[in-house]
Amino acid sequence: MNETLTLAPIGYVKSKFETNTPADEMRAQPSRIILKPEFERGLLGLESGTDIVVLFCFHRVQPEEIALQLHPRHNPDNPLRGVFATRSQFRPNRIGVTVARLEQIEGNVLHVSGLDAQDGAPVLDLKPYQPYFDADTPGQQLAVRQVASLAEARAAIDLIDTEVIRLLGHRAEYVRQVVNFKKTPEEVRAPVRYAEVMRRRRELAEANGLNPDVIEEMYKLLVESFIQEEMKILREREEGN
Repeated sequence: MNETLTLAPIGYVKSKFETNTPADEMRAQPSRIILKPEFERGLLGLESGTDIVVLFCFHRVQPEEIALQLHPRHNPDNPLRGVFATRSQFRPNRIGVTVARLEQIEGNVLHVSGLDAQDGAPVLDLKPYQPYFDADTPGQQLAVRQVASLAEARAAIDLIDTEVIRLLGHRAEYVRQVVNFKKTPEEVRAPVRYAEVMRRRRELAEANGLNPDVIEEMYKLLVESFIQEEMKILREREEGN
């Protein structure tokens, strides 16, 4: 059996990001996929305003960087995991996959948002995002759709709020774990990290059509409450010692 597989890119990513950048920061900025002209006819049927699945290559990863086990996000505090249990780019075949929003098609150029591929990344394939194949039931329920009544709209809003609060609960659980790695109030406050969080949340707000000032104020209240909880845990730990 021939174990060698040769893939040829159908196009390339054009992005402002040329070096390793947090995925959510890349997703917050628009980018383009430039298809090779001979593949333009294959775009027939794709529509602007829909989601597409983009398969691409982590082309900047060097062979010596590939690892079968690693600490996610290069943080030694994170438990060691096999690469197939992570979203790491340091994979044996260097293949990445992202669901992106197709904003506009101009000939062989696709304007997209939500793509976390670096500039020059070879694009291996494009597929329409289809919830039946690509999403679980909660994801389908939360997808924005046209409603037929006020009651239906309110029910959708309530469902989204329920999911938001559930995820904030998950965030709180991680905050309680984070304090285990901090020893002083200064480490809890972490002003550099705080400023970076606010900056990135403002960018995400703008990318999603929200008022960044409002989102920043919401996060300030949220983060401050978590900081106070961390401080309490820190004091209790010191008193216990």
